[in-house]
Amino acid sequence: MALIIKHPHNYLCTFEKIDRNTNFHSIIDILSYSKYKTLLTADAPIYQDTLRDFWANAELEEQKGEPFGITSKVGGVLVDITPTNIPETFQMNDLAGKTSFQKNEFQTDLIERAYVGQLNKATMFKPNFPPPMKFLFHTLLTCLSNKTTAFIEIPLKIQYLGYAIFTKADFNYSQALFTDLVNILKKTLKMGRMLLFSCFQGF
Repeated sequence: MALIIKHPHNYLCTFEKIDRNTNFHSIIDILSYSKYKTLLTADAPIYQDTLRDFWANAELEEQKGEPFGITSKVGGVLVDITPTNIPETFQMNDLAGKTSFQKNEFQTDLIERAYVGQLNKATMFKPNFPPPMKFLFHTLLTCLSNKTTAFIEIPLKIQYLGYAIFTKADFNYSQALFTDLVNILKKTLKMGRMLLFSCFQGF
């Protein structure tokens, strides 16, 4: 049986500059020279069956109550994910980077890039940026976000990433990715336990 692509998880960034996207050439250049280029362009297709296999077999490894790895089996092949092998796989070299930035630091920078809107909450909104910045965050959201919010919303970690790309600040995006996976796995395990409990309630 042929594997079925999981479409929302298989978008790749392209850096082709053509006449129709001249307004975005500067952003394309910025992304092209970013340390996150390999992550944006990684051609590693995700399939429905393998994704289901991964989460069904995933186990969280902890040390002193802190997550340090996720192990699973996909098609009988062992998969090991850690904050260390993520940057190795995607050649990001970001382990020494910050895991967050001061709010006044990165939001001031984004306001100077023409963001218009209230900043009393953590979320920023893509339509409040001018077209080149919209293009940047649309690219990051499409290719990297786990899309747990509305597509016009820019979650905090993507704001950090955009800021890091523009200013060449050192941001540990690998840790952000690992934390996302840990949170998804914890929710998955919790839902599994709740389902098991509801089954026993019926007896």
